[in-house]
Amino acid sequence: MPQIKKILFPVDFSESSLGATRYVEFFAGRFEAEIMLLHAVAMGERTLPEELLPQRKAELDAFMAEELKYFTTHRVCEIEDDPAAAIVTEAREWGADLVMMPTHGLGFFRRHLLGSVTAKVLHDLTCPVWTSVHAEKAPPLEAIHCRRVLCAVALDACSRHVLEWAAWLADHCDAKLGIVYATQALDTSMSSWTIEEEYNRQVSADAAKRIAALQAEAGTSAEVIVAPGKVETVVAGAAKDLDADLLVIGRHNAEGVAGQLFQSAYAILREAPCPVVSI
Repeated sequence: MPQIKKILFPVDFSESSLGATRYVEFFAGRFEAEIMLLHAVAMGERTLPEELLPQRKAELDAFMAEELKYFTTHRVCEIEDDPAAAIVTEAREWGADLVMMPTHGLGFFRRHLLGSVTAKVLHDLTCPVWTSVHAEKAPPLEAIHCRRVLCAVALDACSRHVLEWAAWLADHCDAKLGIVYATQALDTSMSSWTIEEEYNRQVSADAAKRIAALQAEAGTSAEVIVAPGKVETVVAGAAKDLDADLLVIGRHNAEGVAGQLFQSAYAILREAPCPVVSI
């Protein structure tokens, strides 16, 4: 059964980390979870990591101390040139149920790349990972809620697991659950309007039947959105239309092999208007 009792929160002291803290507070409060704040100390421009460690440890101990004083927290500061490796190792050894971290872009290329640390964590870990490209614009804690959860399905072998996780989360947050599925659009340059309309109708009808069967297996009765187009565009559009507070997607392949991401997972993470939990 899903659970969120241990939340690993990598901290780099950025504006995004400060914003993400509010979401960490929300989830930890909702699920009565422990929090591990982790900072990896790498080589400075002219300073050895060993020399930086005391300062960084003091900064981590002071980081959001007042906001997190009512939670069970563990603050870990360690020397590691590869922050992603530190996150993956701690998540596995500590048994984290959820890793929560902002998705850093790279300036002009933000729409095309994920931060390298986030990308490696998503690639190497099998536990759920919460990300957001808007963490630095996080609202106050009292304005954060989870009333609408949208689950993007691929209608493959792991869709039931992803939907059941989303349904479990929605149930624990008293949230309304929605499902979105993107069908492949017909190449309009090779078809007439009539053929395109009929194709979309048949594909959508088939998808609706498969989603109905999936919901019967998962025991859900969520609102369903089926639309043609790029997966990331359809999913982001549905999240906006439903005013979703959280998007749940699958990122591993049907066999659950770590690192085998769905083709559109990164694009969805970049385009989503709300935080995303990838399973």
